[in-house]
Amino acid sequence: MKFRPIGRVRNGVNKTPDDWSKVKSRIIIDPKYAEGLYKLDHFKHVWVIFGFHRLRETQLKIHPMHDPSKPLVGVFASRSPTRPNKIGLTLVRLVSVKKNVLVVKDLDAYDGSPVYDIKPFEDEIDY
Repeated sequence: MKFRPIGRVRNGVNKTPDDWSKVKSRIIIDPKYAEGLYKLDHFKHVWVIFGFHRLRETQLKIHPMHDPSKPLVGVFASRSPTRPNKIGLTLVRLVSVKKNVLVVKDLDAYDGSPVYDIKPFEDEIDY
């Protein structure tokens, strides 16, 4: 199975900020998928599935937040990007949807990251 991006993250972030919650990102969706955004603006939050597009090795044990004072944990017990499949999943606040552009807050993805899917957050399903 091969994933193809439906869009890209644009936020100017090229190194990890102190606080991702202060980052506002635009997700530019390929125009051929724009029709799929119909009524997405009815939601306050959406899940963004994206790729860690920078080359990173896989580490099966890590210190959370790259902090050696924190005990080692397995990568699947962490939010580390050093995963075997380089796939990220983040719940973000949806600020707006205009044509093929989503504006979101709290997306912990670097500028240029490929976006593979977007799904609405729904209380009855996601909690």
